[in-house]
Amino acid sequence: MHLFLVGPPGIGKSSVAPLLARHFGAAVVDLDREIERRARKSCKDVIEQEGMDRFRDLEASVLAKLRPTPSWVVVDTGGGAPIRQANRAIMRDLGLIVGLRGSVDRVAAGIEATMAKRPNQHVGPRERARSVLAERRDAYADVDVTFDVERATADEVARAIAAWLVAGRGVRIDVAGPDHGCRVLIRAGLLEHVGPHLADLGWHGRVAVVSDPVTAAHYESDLVRSLAAAGLNATTLRIPAGERGKRLHIAARLWASLARERIGRDGGILALGGGSVGDVAGFVAATYLRGIRIAQIPTTLLGMADASIGGKTAVDIAAGKNLVGAFHFPDAVFADVSVLTSLPPRQLSSGLAEVVKSAFLLDRESVAQLGRGLERMLAGDLAALLAAVAIGAQVKSSIVSQDPREEGIRELLNFGHTMGHAYEAASGYRVTHGEAVAVGMVYATALAEVLELTSPALRPELEALLERAALPTRAKLPRAVWTYVLSDKKARAGQLRWILPRRIGRFSEVTGVGEPFLRAASRIVERAA
Repeated sequence: MHLFLVGPPGIGKSSVAPLLARHFGAAVVDLDREIERRARKSCKDVIEQEGMDRFRDLEASVLAKLRPTPSWVVVDTGGGAPIRQANRAIMRDLGLIVGLRGSVDRVAAGIEATMAKRPNQHVGPRERARSVLAERRDAYADVDVTFDVERATADEVARAIAAWLVAGRGVRIDVAGPDHGCRVLIRAGLLEHVGPHLADLGWHGRVAVVSDPVTAAHYESDLVRSLAAAGLNATTLRIPAGERGKRLHIAARLWASLARERIGRDGGILALGGGSVGDVAGFVAATYLRGIRIAQIPTTLLGMADASIGGKTAVDIAAGKNLVGAFHFPDAVFADVSVLTSLPPRQLSSGLAEVVKSAFLLDRESVAQLGRGLERMLAGDLAALLAAVAIGAQVKSSIVSQDPREEGIRELLNFGHTMGHAYEAASGYRVTHGEAVAVGMVYATALAEVLELTSPALRPELEALLERAALPTRAKLPRAVWTYVLSDKKARAGQLRWILPRRIGRFSEVTGVGEPFLRAASRIVERAA
């Protein structure tokens, strides 16, 4: 996700860019500095020695080399960057264009303050400001949103842009499913607008809201009002919270309730809650009447960044977690990040495990962004949480779109889950899913280390990030963990498959790992546990 700041010279883009980036943990790209690095001379020298056309060509080439990325980047553009329509097209393909607007006096003051590095100083600041605003009016108007900076400080402008993105525009990610697509919407305040979005997707008839009692007490009334406003008649159904709700007898109870409430194929299910609610409600939707529509409304960071996306539904049985399930893609995922501010710290940390996983699967810049914004996320900062959810959702959506039924690349998402699921079940679910996945990622990295597939430097880097997220990196693995590992649903022909890191952004599937290596990795995880 790129955020391009555009506007006349002297308007304050260079001051706003780092302040805006701090809200999201984003990186900053200064377009003029990139031009200077490529030309090996100042922008002023390029223009005076080689001409404006050459400078514009360099500017366009720097923009053309930017690539799509789930990590967030704020781009401080030069005043003339949006002049060329092709440049604006590149910006729009990569993200959002944010315009900064001010009066002639404001622009002239900014130009005057930076005269030393500007070419053609024979033109006065006020004259330059007038000509720029007149000549580039259409280019500066071709943006996604405009902010007036006339009476605002750079910090106030950055806060206003962040607030607009978090609570106004939000983020939309489209997922390609085997039968139909799924839209993932992420923004604050979304819960109160679910009804109109579902109506836009063609929902009608009677619907069932499935939730646990605690979640329902907080959020169900707002959701039901939104549904009613859109003409959707809702009934509400309760299931136990957590893994206790992911049982076949709970699914059977929901099937009976749906039949009693006359939910038909013209209706659907809304799963309101954490990953467990989403799992069982999705499984019921996949099997009732051979499949009815479902929308996921996750209320945990884990659910928003991972569990609600991709159509995997399941219930637990005695032999292990998620061993009975189906692929059933939701019509939509509505992630209202404002609900995350009320999560207990342990639940927020738990969700960060999947975000850490996504960042390590992706690239080093995503890991760096997570590191920059981690404390703000734990403090409940909505901008930082929006960026975290968006990274996790973008990574999962991209992989799921390529492999909707987990027949290939989607197995990368199991990094940390082979041991994580086993440890979670062997603990009697006393540890959260995220805590178990954190231990599982450390185990997988330790296993890669003893197999000499990765550098010994990778595990400390992973552990440092997990510890900052208040997640465990060491655990005493119960003896029963090996029983659950051997029954892992990802095994083929009795062979366990491990997703192991080679470096950030590069992972391999490894089978046939001998017991001595498995035990050696265990000793690392259990050290000082």
